[in-house]
Amino acid sequence: MSLRSHFPVFSHHPDMVYLDSASTAQKPSLVIEGMKHHMEQEYANIHRGAYDLSEASEVLYHGSKEAVVRLINARETAEISYSYNATSALNILVTSLVHSGQLGKGDKVLLSRAEHHANIVPWLIAKETAGIEVEFIGLDADFGLDFADFEAKLTRDVRVVSLTAASNVTGTVFDLAKVRDIIRSKNPAILFVVDASQAVPHFKVDVQTLDIDYLVFTGHKCMSDTGIGIMYGKKSLLKTLVPSIGGGGAINWVHEDSFAPAGLPSRFEPGTPHIIGAGSLLRAIEFIESIGGYTEIERIEKELVQCTLARWQIFKKQFPEVRLIGSEKEEGRIGVFSFATELMHISDISDAFADRLICVRAGHHCAEPLMQSHGITGSVRMSLFLYNTREDVNKFFDAFEEILSSAK
Repeated sequence: MSLRSHFPVFSHHPDMVYLDSASTAQKPSLVIEGMKHHMEQEYANIHRGAYDLSEASEVLYHGSKEAVVRLINARETAEISYSYNATSALNILVTSLVHSGQLGKGDKVLLSRAEHHANIVPWLIAKETAGIEVEFIGLDADFGLDFADFEAKLTRDVRVVSLTAASNVTGTVFDLAKVRDIIRSKNPAILFVVDASQAVPHFKVDVQTLDIDYLVFTGHKCMSDTGIGIMYGKKSLLKTLVPSIGGGGAINWVHEDSFAPAGLPSRFEPGTPHIIGAGSLLRAIEFIESIGGYTEIERIEKELVQCTLARWQIFKKQFPEVRLIGSEKEEGRIGVFSFATELMHISDISDAFADRLICVRAGHHCAEPLMQSHGITGSVRMSLFLYNTREDVNKFFDAFEEILSSAK
């Protein structure tokens, strides 16, 4: 049985070629049926309910965090808190750092030019509200981190280095181990923050090995429901972080003039959480484990990357007006490929793909600083995942050739 057969959407749309997993992933039956089962048979709110349904929901919710601990090699569930998505998690982290007095006027934050807006805008808001400084690290010829620029900008006033693990535009995987070594050798007190939204679906991100202080990712790219984001933090750091949000479930007590935050991780999860989303994340992680884990995912995706780059070598000779925004090397990348051209408007290209039942995405992909630094207004992006095939890749390039030929 192929992995594709685990995803009902492909039986309902047998002619569809889905190449938009960098935006969101399709869901396997294990996730869909798990959500259905819980809503039909076990659904209730968690915390303080002594009845069976509530306890079943509590077990599901906590079990999902145990699965996340396994997935990223965290130490315990106290280090895992949930939010709406990675963007929400980053906003909570940044505002809490400011609220805690750990980030303030004159402190510098280093980002890369490859960052998603989710890892840019919260820091820029803190620049406006708290007076921090934000500086961007350049990229090398293969769209990796320019380490000479990084080391030059890693000055004494740097408080945070916040980087993507893998780009949602170029597919480049940053060398986080090298980043870790440079940070820890220069100033161990610098906070090392990682946006792993495009990494966790594709390869192992070990928070202990990489000595990451805070990490975020989003569940829906890992095949869970939407509306579930994950924030990991070292327990020793989370204990010092005063939440910038609050409410029921996130407090120990409330008086008319004061309150006390709850312990970890509840203090960062005010209100009723997305219980069904947490359960879907548990099932998604169980699915990953059931197919052979990251070893199998990387094997599948390596073949797809090889196939894509081989077709690209042929395609670019026929259409030299098209540019691949990313490395042409197989190593150090995931299956995300963005193409820029002035032969046709990218929206028209995307529409033409849609007419052929091929799902791609057009735009700046929430990465405008990257686009601006390379003089690009937008691109057409195809992104691969474990359910894709060589046939999908070939259909994409065959259609791309046909679409652009009509414009010449």
